[in-house]
Amino acid sequence: MGTKAIIVALLMTKAFYAFSQENEQSTAGKRDLDKTKVFIGYELGEMAFNNFQNFSGEVGLKFKNDNLLRFVYQNVNLSEKHLSSNFARTVEGKNIKGLMKSYEVYYDYHLLKNLYLGASVGYANDYYEHTILAESVENFSATVGFAPSYRETDLFKVKGLYFHLAVPFRYYFEPLEETQMGNSKVNRHLLVNNIWFFVGYQF
Repeated sequence: MGTKAIIVALLMTKAFYAFSQENEQSTAGKRDLDKTKVFIGYELGEMAFNNFQNFSGEVGLKFKNDNLLRFVYQNVNLSEKHLSSNFARTVEGKNIKGLMKSYEVYYDYHLLKNLYLGASVGYANDYYEHTILAESVENFSATVGFAPSYRETDLFKVKGLYFHLAVPFRYYFEPLEETQMGNSKVNRHLLVNNIWFFVGYQF
């Protein structure tokens, strides 16, 4: 074995030893990252737009590969003010309020850094009624959908505290058809979207 080969072998041995020592020192910290984690969150987006009536939230698992499995439940009293706003675009006109219920399971694929793209299956129940006239409409449908989202953990250096901003789109297999109520109208529900802002804790 030549002198150069010996020197290279010694350097490689030293580098391997240093890497091993560093790896052992960081193992404790990495063990925590390698675990599947449970999280639970409260949804502030729809709730804030509708005066925090009823409840919307998520519970799920974050896997070792950073993918997510989530169950999202919505039971939100939809205010007349929100439904008639340009932001919602659910109702044209005034004097209509509603109730939105949905049960959805999402599998979110980790794309890069804090970005995710999720696929969903679920069930939606939408109810709208006129606040003056004795008119209402209700619809039930299975749904499929997708949701681009952004998730960040350890907010304000608080371990486990997270927020998750998502924009879900869902397709109704049995759409709610356009419904006229007095001078107002509930628009057709075929492809519906929300804006969700979850704040929660990851254990």
